[in-house]
Amino acid sequence: MTIKAFIRLGLAACAMALLAGCVSGPPLVPAGKFAAGSGADLTLDRNWADVTKLFAHHAEKVKILSIDGILLNRLYVSDGLTASDPLMVDAVQGDTTEHPAPRGKSDMSLSEQMEFVSRSVVALDYQKVETSNPQPIMIGAVKGIRFEFTARTADGLNIRGLAQAVSSKGVNYYVVYLAPAEHYYNASLKNATAAMDSVKLPG
Repeated sequence: MTIKAFIRLGLAACAMALLAGCVSGPPLVPAGKFAAGSGADLTLDRNWADVTKLFAHHAEKVKILSIDGILLNRLYVSDGLTASDPLMVDAVQGDTTEHPAPRGKSDMSLSEQMEFVSRSVVALDYQKVETSNPQPIMIGAVKGIRFEFTARTADGLNIRGLAQAVSSKGVNYYVVYLAPAEHYYNASLKNATAAMDSVKLPG
């Protein structure tokens, strides 16, 4: 699938959302402090849109933000997730007994965090998910990890991603950015990175 075809598909998805009743579009998330819940927060260096409700199924403790549209870039920002909470949920099949979304566990190692994010991306129906370039980070006094990943859609579109994960006080916090590898990933990478750099854990 070419980028032009992908954009046309995205416009069609937006039109369907408007017909479904989202006439005013997704709510604006202005530049500044943002939190997915009552846990960690981060600072956005520009305006995004909260597109969470455009997905029929999504993880309860995760907000999904976008700049250009849900098929062109997405930033997943989680509240503190326990072993009972998914990070990503199949938008069509949801999180059911027959089709459960991946779960992590308390106090995961950094390599386990990477594996959990990878399995979560697979749950979005992406294929050939591969992680690379893991880098240790510090969020306050807590060690976390940031890494890249690649994937493909069923139609063969190449996807790139950047993910950050940290465990604190028995819960796990994630920021995951993904977009088509052609143009869109690099176009908003600095904004996603700035959000990750600004994460603050609850006291």
